[in-house]
Amino acid sequence: MAGGGPSIGSYSPLTGFVFIFNLIVGAGALTIPHAFANVGLIYGCIALSILASVSYVTATFMIEAIAGVNALKRRARELGVDAANGDEKQPVDELSDSDDGDAQTEFVPLMVANQKHDALERKLRAKNTDVRFHFDLSKKMELAEMAELLFNHRGIIAFYTCITVYLYGDLAIYAVAVPKSLREIICPRPSADAVVWECSDKFNSSDLYRLFVVLFGLLLGPFTFGHVHKTRTLQLVSTVIRHASFGLMIVLAIIGISRGHGRSVADVVSYEKPANIATFFGVCIYSFMCHHSVPGLVAPITDKSKVGMVLASAFMAVLSVYFVLCASATFRFQPEDIEDVYTLNFKNYPVQAFGYFLSLFPVFTLSASFPLICITLRENIRYLASSMNESAPLGDATPSRGLYGFLETNMYALVALLPPLVVAFFTEDVSMLVGFTGAYAGLGIQVGVALNLWLCVFSQGNTYSQLRDVLVCFVAVAVDRPYVPRFLPAPSPGVGVEADASDGSGRHASRYSGSTRQQEPLCESIRAPGVALFGASVLGGLGRADHDHAWHALKP
Repeated sequence: MAGGGPSIGSYSPLTGFVFIFNLIVGAGALTIPHAFANVGLIYGCIALSILASVSYVTATFMIEAIAGVNALKRRARELGVDAANGDEKQPVDELSDSDDGDAQTEFVPLMVANQKHDALERKLRAKNTDVRFHFDLSKKMELAEMAELLFNHRGIIAFYTCITVYLYGDLAIYAVAVPKSLREIICPRPSADAVVWECSDKFNSSDLYRLFVVLFGLLLGPFTFGHVHKTRTLQLVSTVIRHASFGLMIVLAIIGISRGHGRSVADVVSYEKPANIATFFGVCIYSFMCHHSVPGLVAPITDKSKVGMVLASAFMAVLSVYFVLCASATFRFQPEDIEDVYTLNFKNYPVQAFGYFLSLFPVFTLSASFPLICITLRENIRYLASSMNESAPLGDATPSRGLYGFLETNMYALVALLPPLVVAFFTEDVSMLVGFTGAYAGLGIQVGVALNLWLCVFSQGNTYSQLRDVLVCFVAVAVDRPYVPRFLPAPSPGVGVEADASDGSGRHASRYSGSTRQQEPLCESIRAPGVALFGASVLGGLGRADHDHAWHALKP
């Protein structure tokens, strides 16, 4: 996304777990019970488990890509090269072209081979005897920054297009869920199968819904033209309301089941509709989406060795909550009775306070997020328009000044605001919007972007040798023994490493005399789970990222 969030300092692994958990459990969780019940208990459990695992694995791709990019940027600084534009930090005109004339530029990120950079590399090789890769997660690395460093021009356009479509879908979901919740409170649905019903002499349910869509846009739309910043107080209040709502829905469903208002076990188990898996697939992807914000949440964690455990624990906790939420809804209500916004199933609960609280939950939480997402989308559209102009410098999306800049900003704000409201005006099917957003844009971010970022950093070697080394790395992590897999970047002799003449296996000598390890292996430095490395190696054999910005520093 264009721009990063506000700095939030550092926090413990436990706090990082809470932040990641809160990020994942969002609006998508309100639509999971409907999709889960309509696909069946068995199919739902299998699909939910598989998609949670895939989401977790691709999230670890993001972490490894962050560590790799940080290592490359640090390497570029050590070599005296600006990783962003390839500018030299030292003069090189006094260097002779006769020294290592056949050398190739392989240590200068983002640059094509040229004579000046070859000379710079030879000078730095002669002066620096302790240059090595250092994988770490301490520096905040935004997703857009990684894409700009690793992708070519077409890749950057595809990246921002994917992000933009996802944000449009996000806003459309919010623009439907809030007016629909308000409509159900003011003019309750008389029966579950009612499509349009009379609310007053002047309005029916459809007219009232559209009126709320217009009011929603008029009240929250103006924030799109300005700047809104998240506050910790808003995040805290939203988190408390969210957890109270999900906990209350689970408890109320269990109370209903215990009173004999639910379905029998035989009925639940026998019900299956695999034809609905496609919709459930998109809903699950949307509900486990966190990849666009993982870089900003991982960097402040103080103990980086616990990042893998924090991420795995967060996904396990979210999966457990989703299982309990979906199972309680499936055993409590008939599939056709579960609303696409699950909170609406409790609007007629005997204790009216509970019904109003749950019905208003989407109104408060989603309305607070709508302006923030609108502003993010506005800036992404601005950057996408700038990137599509190949004559303009890549990454130069600075707003213009004066009257033209004012009109330009307002134009982008309208482009971000109006399409979701138009979609919401003509449909109120939240489940369809969530499924579409997750199945297309969500899948593109979760798998396409994450995998290609990983491949752009670690795209070398044979697939079969990668698979072998990944399996060994998995065992090494399990037994807490270091291992340098071959697909990780290997420094050339003369740059902080001495070749081990006595070892014909291709192992690299260490910076410490007598040792046989040069680099701290990635699987040891960030404790990446073996399943992520295994999945990366298998998926890595299916394709390679097409990028002009070659990270020459990664080539052995």
